[in-house]
Amino acid sequence: MVRKRLKNRGVVGPRMKAAAEQTLGTVPEELRPSLQAPKKAALFQELAKSLAGTIPPAVAADQILEPDHRYDSEERVAELLKLIADVATGLWRLRSTMQPSEENRRSYKQLGAIFDILTEAGVEIRDHTGEAVPQGGIYGWNVLTYEPTPGLVREQVIETIKPTIYLDKGVIQIGQVIIGTPEPEPI
Repeated sequence: MVRKRLKNRGVVGPRMKAAAEQTLGTVPEELRPSLQAPKKAALFQELAKSLAGTIPPAVAADQILEPDHRYDSEERVAELLKLIADVATGLWRLRSTMQPSEENRRSYKQLGAIFDILTEAGVEIRDHTGEAVPQGGIYGWNVLTYEPTPGLVREQVIETIKPTIYLDKGVIQIGQVIIGTPEPEPI
């Protein structure tokens, strides 16, 4: 699967390079990681457009694209959104298993910085553990199972298997959850 993604990706084209250079301008190298949020979001959107095939990849002069090698923008966008959701889910799992301690302080700090970058780019990762099930029903989750759980007075999420991932307030991954139900009362 990874090979397929890498194989199908286009090379960064001249328009992408020009846009990145124009956005970055003459900012010294040491200041580039601290770009303002709108600039990061613009670069993220430019990358998304490039990967979606909106900006054609650079082609060597001796190469000719055959008609069957055209980019299907919708397919590329779907692939990019799936990639973003997979990466965000992996980072969420890493953060949920990692305990902040002195020995992994730097790693935990870097993970927090990655989450900040995602947030600035419009990506929201939502863990549903502990949320009560709405009275109107479950519409925004993929419920894997219901488990009777001692101590509950109403149905609620007892475990999030995959978080819901939003990009600019739109859902790109529906959360997978396990719902705890109150234990049946003895007859």
